[in-house]
This record gives sequence, structure tokens and C-alpha cells, in this order.
Amino acid sequence: MTASPTRVLLHSRVGVPDPVAAFAYLRRLPGMGKDAVRHAVTELESFAGRRGFGLAGIHFERHPSERQDTWRELITSCRSEGVATVLVPSARHFHHDPVVAALMREELAEKIRGTVFIATTTLGGASHDG
Repeated sequence: MTASPTRVLLHSRVGVPDPVAAFAYLRRLPGMGKDAVRHAVTELESFAGRRGFGLAGIHFERHPSERQDTWRELITSCRSEGVATVLVPSARHFHHDPVVAALMREELAEKIRGTVFIATTTLGGASHDG
């Protein structure tokens, strides 16, 4: 069974534009325990805030057997809710092979007709594709 994305309400403040809605995608990497998952979510929330995004939800693969279901659910949610931005902690959350990870990122950007941000890179900055 696939977990439903966590919903975060976006609150408007007077004179401050509403943040751009974004979903996050998080795959449980080998050896990634609860503390590491919490840390990754905290980092995604921080990245979202710095970039002016409001997390509309987090699509999280709790078990490796849920990978395809979670991926489909992410794409479906983006399309049905008009969200064209996805945040991912690192390219490894797509795949351990960098070439496959790049292809998956490109495919996701195409399917959501939007932009996929990688919150961390080996150079310490963020990158995007869209």
C-alpha cells in the first residue's frame, strides 16, 4: 500500500505573495533509518523555504516495494493539483547510477511539465531542471 503524501497548509501573509506550491519526493535509501529520513525532510523544508516554495506534500517511499506506486502517485498528484515543481534531496533518491538518475529526473520534469530541483549537490548548491 502506498502512503498518502503529507499535506502542509500554505498560509498567506498580508503583503507577502503566497509561496509556489511544490511536492517533495523522497526514496528510502539503503541504510536510511528514521533519523536520516527526518533529517532529509527537514532539509527539504528548509530548502523550500529559502527558495520561496511551500510544500504541498511529500511523496515518500516507505518500502522499496512501493517505488513504482510512489512515483506514479507523485506524477498524478502534480498533474491533478497543478503543481509543476518537485524537490528531491539528492540525485541518489532517483537512482544510485548517475546516468539513470539523470534520465529519471528528466522524465519527471517532462511528465509534470515543470521543474525538478535537487536540494543538494556535490558542489554544495542546488540545481534544477525543467
